[in-house]
Amino acid sequence: MKKTIISAASLTALSAVAAANISASEVTVESGDTLWSISKGASQSVEEIKALNNLTSDLIFPGDVLKVDAEAPSAAPAEEVETEESATTYTIEAGDTLFAIANQFDVTVADLKAWNNLSSDLIIAGKDIAVAAEAAPAVETVEEAAPAQETAAPAVEETPAVEEVQEAAPAVEAAPAVQEVEEVQEVQEVQEVEQPQAAPAAEPAPAVTGGNAAAIANSLAAGKHYVYGGNSATAVDCSAFTQQFMAAFNGKSIPRDTYGQRAAGTQVSNPQPGDLVFFNNYSHVGVYIGNGQMVDALNPSEGVGQRAVSYVHGHVDGYYRF
Repeated sequence: MKKTIISAASLTALSAVAAANISASEVTVESGDTLWSISKGASQSVEEIKALNNLTSDLIFPGDVLKVDAEAPSAAPAEEVETEESATTYTIEAGDTLFAIANQFDVTVADLKAWNNLSSDLIIAGKDIAVAAEAAPAVETVEEAAPAQETAAPAVEETPAVEEVQEAAPAVEAAPAVQEVEEVQEVQEVQEVEQPQAAPAAEPAPAVTGGNAAAIANSLAAGKHYVYGGNSATAVDCSAFTQQFMAAFNGKSIPRDTYGQRAAGTQVSNPQPGDLVFFNNYSHVGVYIGNGQMVDALNPSEGVGQRAVSYVHGHVDGYYRF
């Protein structure tokens, strides 16, 4: 792709158009928009836009109308400006998504994944990504988030071990064995006589317990902070946290991203502690712990911890059980 060079003579006209577009006092959110991308266009910080619109989180939705109080950007100091359409690579920034980058460079998500050898939609801030076909061979594969650690232990060869034990055990004569059974029965009969009013056996505990789910989720959240794409003992995003929770809660290994987790679970209408709750077209997920509460990794400013399900701006897509 050839680069388009704009001379200083044309720069004034472009600056005037940009200033006219940015001076609007309201912005309608479109699909793929984030607070970060809107803040860049409005020359404002994310926190300023959140304050103007009384937002308590970074989640926004197509169709939302946001107030902005932008000032026209200053003219570019350079004599010559490289237009965005001429770029063949792009450095990923915090808050970017494949969908937003594809819209920015007028390509498809499938093209970006093919040019960068991506197997999922996960990308990491600071990495370069090819946004044109001719740049694909020159750009290293975009690093994806670390895959889920396998929790299943290697298979144990039980059959040979049992056979060895059986071969090593000495033969037992039939008569003593019968005698031992009779002695055990006599002991049991004596115990029944001595304790005729023994308490009935307790009913087994339910498979999911609220206290257990809450304790595990809050224990996992302690000491962690939110990092997009993170999946470690100290840094997680929303789906990495729920993946770690399921491994600790019931030993199940679930997919790494929200869409894979949704596909692996079963939607339920009566949520129980330990289920996962999804939001806003499955773009966010948390651990439901009962009584309208959940534990989730929300965003960098609000971190990882317990909060009400209703705290998240937007809508609930459903509850899923694993």
